[in-house]
Amino acid sequence: MIVKLIYLFEFIVTFLVFTNYVCRKEYQSGVNFFISITLLIRSYGELMIACSNSLDMALFAYIMLYFGSAFLPTLIFISAARLCKVEMPIVTEIAAMSYSGMIFLLALTIGKSDIYYGRVWLIKNVTEYGSYTSLGKEYGPGHTFYTIMVAGYTVAFLWLAYRTYRMKNRVSRKIVTEVAVIAMSIIGLYIFQRVSATSFSFISVAYFIATVLSVRVFSNTELHNLTDSILDSFAENGDEGFVVFDKHENFINANEKAKEIYPEISDLFVGKKVTEENSNFSKQVVAKVREYLYGLLERENDAVVTVGENKYEIKMNDIQLRKGGEPEGFFVEIENVTVRENIAAMEAKYSRDLEADVEKKGQSIRDMQNSLVLGLATLVESRDSSTGDHIVRTLKGVEIFTEQLKKSQTLEMSDRHFYAVKLATAMHDLGKIAIDNEILRAHGGSVERDETIIRLHTEEGAKIVRKVLAGISDVEEGRKFIEIAVAIANYHHERWDGSGLPYGLRGKEIPLEARIVAYVDALDTLMDDGDKKGKKSFNEAFDIIVNKIGTEFDPDLGADFVKCRKELSEIYEGL
Repeated sequence: MIVKLIYLFEFIVTFLVFTNYVCRKEYQSGVNFFISITLLIRSYGELMIACSNSLDMALFAYIMLYFGSAFLPTLIFISAARLCKVEMPIVTEIAAMSYSGMIFLLALTIGKSDIYYGRVWLIKNVTEYGSYTSLGKEYGPGHTFYTIMVAGYTVAFLWLAYRTYRMKNRVSRKIVTEVAVIAMSIIGLYIFQRVSATSFSFISVAYFIATVLSVRVFSNTELHNLTDSILDSFAENGDEGFVVFDKHENFINANEKAKEIYPEISDLFVGKKVTEENSNFSKQVVAKVREYLYGLLERENDAVVTVGENKYEIKMNDIQLRKGGEPEGFFVEIENVTVRENIAAMEAKYSRDLEADVEKKGQSIRDMQNSLVLGLATLVESRDSSTGDHIVRTLKGVEIFTEQLKKSQTLEMSDRHFYAVKLATAMHDLGKIAIDNEILRAHGGSVERDETIIRLHTEEGAKIVRKVLAGISDVEEGRKFIEIAVAIANYHHERWDGSGLPYGLRGKEIPLEARIVAYVDALDTLMDDGDKKGKKSFNEAFDIIVNKIGTEFDPDLGADFVKCRKELSEIYEGL
């Protein structure tokens, strides 16, 4: 019973190997496929013989067994030769398969002729572990052909192993060793079976070993074949190096360009890890492979390394033997990017130089703006000293207010924009230049007079600003400053609830810059309006403004304005 279970276990394992291989549809090797199916047929024949109740059934099972015995040595040798990069002429492969086919045809005569086996009979084996059947036989003259095949492949595998061990940097010794174990176990146990008198099929043990090892061999063979195809497909691209590793960091292959970049590759063993830690190849390529393996380097994050006077970009790519499966290896692309990097460096330098030049010109424009604006403010003051003082205080107040707005980040506004608001504030009453001196300096003014002044100086102020700043309108920064200055001059008397002048705009219809200046302008006006309702103290004026937040003044800016109370009060100390 135990012997039957051993044969059953061998069949199940072989069936699982075959099923696994068939499911791996991508990159299948035809030879490896036939090896797997031949192992399956042979193991099933072995199981049927052990369970046979008649000689006819045993003979049929023996034919299945001999299908494997005839073809497996040839198929394994062809697969091993390809793995070892030994070019076998197609004629040689056909001749070898034909010889195996001849042996199988001779095996078909078993029980019908004495050419291959002289006589066969069914043996009932009974042991303390259970019973099983086997086939007794006497060898005929035709069996000599099988013996010759075994002897021939013994020599061939020894030659192949010797040749492979001399090709350290082309073939994986580990894989070839596994193939050699498969072949020599089959040959060795076949010889042992011939000279022993036991009825148990020791040769089945060899084929079981072949089945187990074939899982690794098939996978590694496909990986090596695939990497060869990858390198061949990129052979025309002589400027790029390509190196392949398996998923265990073992070196697999590299093209000539990669060896030119990293000469130490020529000394590496295929199937072995890189042990020289001090080489450029280890530091620059193998290190990246390890980072990639352990998830420390994303595929998109390419690395640029320097070798001699050249710069190379290292890119990582997965190698999958089947779609959706885990990577079986890693394909490293080494691209010479020296020219590209030099061009990028030149472009970066040009960009920095251009930015510095633009900044220099921009600063010149800002200096011109400062001189122009302050000159105009002086001009206004020469006509009306109270207006001139008002401009100076409002300018200081807006500076304090905008600094608070920057600090709180209430507004998404750049520092340069805030600076433009502060500078343009000096021009907010520029329109008073166009108002007749008698109206501007009249005492005890009426409401009508005040409205006239507001309407005239805001509208005229916007016109004057456009004219005097026309010289900077050909630069983007200049055009933006003109827009800000016009908005402040034209709309700083508008109110949030629509009660302001000259247009009665409400809410966010009023430009933001004008809403900012309106707070400080109104505060200073309340403290300098002695001709009508009496001059207000700072605290009185400030409280009036705070009480009008949300009605006359933008509520979104109110909290920041309140925080400026102490600093604003310092402007008016001693007045």
